[in-house]
Amino acid sequence: MNLLQSILLGIIQGISEFLPISSDGHLVLFEHLLGFSGGTLAFNVTLHAGTLLSVLFFYYKDLLKMIDWRFIRIGVVSSLPTAIIGLLMKKYFDFEHTSLYVVALFFSLSGFALYFAHRKINWLASDEINLENVLHQITVKKALWIGVAQGLAVLPGLSRSGSTIATALIFSCSGPVAAFYSFAISIPAVFGACLLELSEAQVSSEDIPFYIAGALTSFVVGYVALHLLKIVFTRKIKLTYFSYYLWFLAGLMVVLSSFSV
Repeated sequence: MNLLQSILLGIIQGISEFLPISSDGHLVLFEHLLGFSGGTLAFNVTLHAGTLLSVLFFYYKDLLKMIDWRFIRIGVVSSLPTAIIGLLMKKYFDFEHTSLYVVALFFSLSGFALYFAHRKINWLASDEINLENVLHQITVKKALWIGVAQGLAVLPGLSRSGSTIATALIFSCSGPVAAFYSFAISIPAVFGACLLELSEAQVSSEDIPFYIAGALTSFVVGYVALHLLKIVFTRKIKLTYFSYYLWFLAGLMVVLSSFSV
C-alpha cells in the first residue's frame, strides 16, 4: 500500500458509502484494479470508521433531537436483525476473496431496488426531520424490515444506504426521513463492525499512516457526499440514475472478470 492508494480508496469510500452505490463493492473493484491485496479487510473497516464520523458530524443536531426511548426502541428493532444477519454472513461468506462476478450480481440487485423504490417515493410525505415525524413514518414493523435490509447489505455490491433507503421509500417514507434513518441506524452497525474486525486485525506499524490518511479522506469526502444526497431528495432527482450507473458497472465488472483484467 502507498499513500496515493490509501487516499484514492478513501475518496471512493467517502463517495460510495452515502450515495446508494455500495462502498464495499466499489472497494472490491478498485482494490482489484490497483492490485492491492493483504490486510484489505482491516483497511476497509478503517475507511468505514471515517465515514461513520462524517455521519455523526453531519447529523449531530438531528440526532440530539432523537434522544427519546421511542426512537431508541425502533433503532434497536432495526439493529437486531442487522447484527444477526451480519454475524451469520461473516461466518459463512469469504469477504476478502469476493469475485467480481458476485459483486456484479449484487450491484445489479441494488440497481433494481433503487429503480423500484423511485416509483414508490411519497413526495407528499413531510420532509421535516424531527422526533414526531420520524416516529410517524418509521413504525416498528418498518424498522424491522429496514434492519433486515441493512443486514443483507453486508454483501459486497449490495448497497447498505441504497437497501435501507429503498426499503423505507417502499414503505412510503419521505426521502430525507428515509436517508436520515438509514444513516442513524448505520452508527451502531458500523461501530460494532469496526470493533469486531479491528479486534482481530493485524496491522503493520508502517501501514498506520496510510490507514489514517484513508480514514481522514473518507471522512471529508463522506461529509460532502451527505450534502449531495440531501440535494438528490430536495431537488427530486431520479434515483433511477443510480440504477443505470450500477447496471453499467455490473456489466463492466463481468467484462473485466471474463478477460481477467
